[in-house]
Amino acid sequence: MIIKMTTPESRVIIVGGGVFGLSTALWLAKGGYKDVTIFDRCEFEKNFYDPSNGCDGASADINKIFRATYGAQVHSQDLALEARDIWLEWNRAIKEARPSDLPQPLTPEDELLKICGVFHMADGPEMIDLYKRNLRVMEETAPSFRNLQFIKDSPEDEKRAQSLGPEWGKKYHLFDNHRGGRTNGFLDAGSGITLADKACVYARHLCQKAGVKFVLGRPQGELQDLIVDKSGSSKRVTGIKTCDGLTHSADLVVVACGPWSSSVIPEAHRSVEATMGTVMFIDIPADRQDLRKKFHPDNFPVWRFLEGSGENAYEGGGFPITKEGRLKFGFRARKFTNFQQHPKQDNLRISTPRTKYSSNPIDTVPLYGLQLMKRVIGGLFPELTEIGFTDSRLCWYTDSIDNEFLIDYVPGYSDSLFICTGGSGHGFKFLPVLGKYVKNQLERVPDRFTPLWKWRTVVEGNKCNGLEEGETGPREMSKLKLAKPQDFQFHIKSSL
Repeated sequence: MIIKMTTPESRVIIVGGGVFGLSTALWLAKGGYKDVTIFDRCEFEKNFYDPSNGCDGASADINKIFRATYGAQVHSQDLALEARDIWLEWNRAIKEARPSDLPQPLTPEDELLKICGVFHMADGPEMIDLYKRNLRVMEETAPSFRNLQFIKDSPEDEKRAQSLGPEWGKKYHLFDNHRGGRTNGFLDAGSGITLADKACVYARHLCQKAGVKFVLGRPQGELQDLIVDKSGSSKRVTGIKTCDGLTHSADLVVVACGPWSSSVIPEAHRSVEATMGTVMFIDIPADRQDLRKKFHPDNFPVWRFLEGSGENAYEGGGFPITKEGRLKFGFRARKFTNFQQHPKQDNLRISTPRTKYSSNPIDTVPLYGLQLMKRVIGGLFPELTEIGFTDSRLCWYTDSIDNEFLIDYVPGYSDSLFICTGGSGHGFKFLPVLGKYVKNQLERVPDRFTPLWKWRTVVEGNKCNGLEEGETGPREMSKLKLAKPQDFQFHIKSSL
C-alpha cells in the first residue's frame, strides 16, 4: 500500500478536543491545512470546559500551574518559555478585544496566564538537589528568567524580590514559619497559573476563526470505532465511525484522547497509561473576605511542597483562589491506576479513567493521599481547617514511560493513524505552542523533539514510570481504601 504524506491538502480528523487536540488543530490550520475537524463527546460549546458540568478530561480544569523550571530537561524549559510569550500575547489580545468579539464566558478582564508566582518548597533547611539543579540550569540557559527567581532565606534575594514590588516582597515571606522555618526552596516570580477552562475556550475560538470544524456532544461527536481497511499488504485507518452511526472519511486520524487513548488504540497500552491524582477543593464563604483577600492571586502564589520518600512521600501543592472563591489543592506523590477490560480487544486489561461522569461514577478520593494533604495543608493554613474540604476530583493523567510526550505515527498503519498524548501531568502549559511541533512530527520534519516523542513502549526489566507494574502493582485503585464524607473534615477521627 502506498503511504501518503501528510500535507495541507490532507483531510485530518482529530479525536479529542483537549490541549493536545486543540493545539494541533490550531497550528495545522495556521499552516494552511484546509480540512481539519475535531470530534469530542463533550459539548464544549455549551459547558465551556467546566469540570463541574460534565467535563472529565484533564484539560477541563479551573486552573493549572505554569512553570518553566525543568532542570536537565532544557527542551521542556525552552518550550515553556516559548509558550509563555504566546500566553502573554493572548492576554493582550483578550484585554484589547470588544466583549462581543470574545467567546463565552470570557471577558476582557480575564488573564489566561496570571503571573502570580510559584513558591517551590521542600522539607529541611538545606536546598534539595532538584531545586539546585533547576536554578543552575536556568542560570546557564535563561539568565533573564533566572533573575526572577529568589532563594528562600537569602538576604540578597529578599532585596531583589522587594525591588520587583511590595507584593513580591510579601510573597517572598509567606512561608517563612512553616515547619518552624526548616524548609528550603525559591520563589519564581516569572511563573503562575493558567485559567485552564477559559484557555481551552479561547483556543477553540482561535481554531474556529482559523477554519477548524468541530463535531461535539453525544452521540454525534463520540467515537465508536476507527475505520480500518485491512485489504492489501498493510492496514490503514480511513476514518472514524461516531456513535450516531455516521462514518467520516479522512486521510489521517489523530488520536488525542488523553487517558482514554489506549482505549482507542490498544497498541498504545504499553506506551501510555491512565493514572489518577488526587485533587481537593475548599470553597471559601462569601462572608470570609479576609480569606478571599489573603489567597487572592495578587497576594498569594501557587505553592508546591516536597517531603520525604517512599510510602509517606508528599508531592503536592495549591493554587490562589478563583473569582468564585474556590481553592484547589493537588497531591501527586503517588498516582493510581484503574484496570478494566479493554472496550474493543479481548483478553486485554488497561488502566481506565473513572470519574464523576463515568458509567460507574466515583465522588471521592483515596484516603491515603487525603490524609497526607490534611497534614500538610492544615499545617500551612490552620485557618482553613475550620471550613474543611468541600469537594474533590480524581484528575486522570496520561503517563508515558518517561514523562515525555507520545507524538508519532502508530506503527503498522501506513502513516494513517497518529497518536498525540502523554501529558504526564505537565502538558497544559504548552497549549499555545505544542501544535507547532506536533505539525513537524506529522509532516516528518525532524526537530529536537522527534527522538523524545517517538513511539516507544515499556522495556521489560526496566523502571518505566510505573507502566511496568501492570494490574498487580501497588497503585491499583481496587486495593485502596477510599475516603468517606467525614474524612473531608480536618478535626475528626479519620476512617483510616
